[in-house]
Amino acid sequence: MLSAIGCNQSAPPEFRFNAVELRKQEMQHLGEGEKFDAKYKSEIGNLVTSLFGTPDDPEFPFLMGEDDPAQDIIKMDYLKMAAGAVNSDKAGPTVGLYREHCAHCHGITGDGAGATASTLNPYPRDFRLGKFKFKSTPLRTPPTDHDLKNILVRGVPGTAMPSFRTLEDDELDSLVHYVKYLTMRGMYERYLIGELAGLEEGQSLIDFSLIASKDGEEPSDDAIEEFEEQLYTFIGEGYQEGIMDRWLDPDRKITEIPPAPAEIDPRHPDHDKLVAQGGKLFFSKGNCAQCHGDTGVGDGQLANFDDWTKEWTNSPGVDPFDKATYKDFVKLGAMDPRPIRPRNLNQGIYRGGDRPDDVYLRIANGIEGTPMPASAAMNSDEIWALVAYVRSIPFEAEVDQNSKVINTQQVAR
Repeated sequence: MLSAIGCNQSAPPEFRFNAVELRKQEMQHLGEGEKFDAKYKSEIGNLVTSLFGTPDDPEFPFLMGEDDPAQDIIKMDYLKMAAGAVNSDKAGPTVGLYREHCAHCHGITGDGAGATASTLNPYPRDFRLGKFKFKSTPLRTPPTDHDLKNILVRGVPGTAMPSFRTLEDDELDSLVHYVKYLTMRGMYERYLIGELAGLEEGQSLIDFSLIASKDGEEPSDDAIEEFEEQLYTFIGEGYQEGIMDRWLDPDRKITEIPPAPAEIDPRHPDHDKLVAQGGKLFFSKGNCAQCHGDTGVGDGQLANFDDWTKEWTNSPGVDPFDKATYKDFVKLGAMDPRPIRPRNLNQGIYRGGDRPDDVYLRIANGIEGTPMPASAAMNSDEIWALVAYVRSIPFEAEVDQNSKVINTQQVAR
């Protein structure tokens, strides 16, 4: 009866195709106004879906079967708990956690383009680039599960990313696995789009007709061999070697944090000496003032962009300060470019954590996807001195402000 009067259930959600990446590749590799054949969007969608499933029914490509080491990277029980429609307030198993807690900002696809995304500053993270800012691993290295869980538990101060510490431990783990799933799915889709420029006109990514029976005859050995070569290129080489092996790398290192010196404690009699040493490094070897400014208010480099923006604004003819040159990208789902502002250290708000160890990691490893580099020029003692100075800046600002108030009162008298 309800369906008869137009109250049909809405269609199940779908992962959004990365049209921004496709347009970027067209501008980089094709002539002006040219586009890739429309069939490729379907081919890529079918291939990605066959490996990764849908938002309601996710799959994961364990290419080596039950013995695939990827089983340690993605656990299907966690994936199923986070996927699908929200059910955490109903009887039965908890499911739909990603859609309940994350999708309104990060989007169903994990593209950082959820319903509230455009109103937030900074924008929610787009997982498809495979980059994460706050982690214990060096640049260009995937984060650990602990890194991702830390973000969920602690949130990101100074942003719209809240803490989810009230969730159960297995619920947090399920969201960690789902974020990894969206990341690898998005990276694979981007890889396939990037391969289009190397195809000959009319060529398919993977030609399934090679293994189809024709007139009742089985495909030839040559056809099967050619199909397997294509399959290896786009799945074995592109997914396994290009993406999954990064997460499985046994040599993937976690940056060791050496013990902090006793002087890091503000109550230590030599704390001021450590702060003074860090202050010198801030303006010299650390080169921090170039971005954070002489007073640490973040007024140095103000025209830089993060990698999520530069990924498409570096396209030919695009000027991130001229909307007329990038309006087509915005129509396809890109967010309006915003320069990334260096942290105002006077506020004492550190998005990656405010503990000395947290600040040490940000200086030592840099912040992935941003202009903040790893500090290769300084040794651990120097980094600790810089940590002491950075953490002292808010208190220096408070003293300065109090001095101004006192001076104003004296003048008034």
